[in-house]
Amino acid sequence: LLYIGEDKLEEHDLPHCTKATIMILEEYKKKHMEIVYNIQNSKGQVSTTMDMWSNPNHDSYMAVTAHVMM
Repeated sequence: LLYIGEDKLEEHDLPHCTKATIMILEEYKKKHMEIVYNIQNSKGQVSTTMDMWSNPNHDSYMAVTAHVMM
């Protein structure tokens, strides 16, 4: 992406959308496993907070946050 401003970016420099999706999912899985490991091996308790809301179109959302001392 650093090449965008310099007009050096060619189509073959970008991964195909399928490859990009796979790369994103692999990174997500790595981060997810890292978070799970950190929570399971925390020295103290894990506290959670939750917030739920909806938008004017009645789409519902829920956010869960875990707080842990490392």
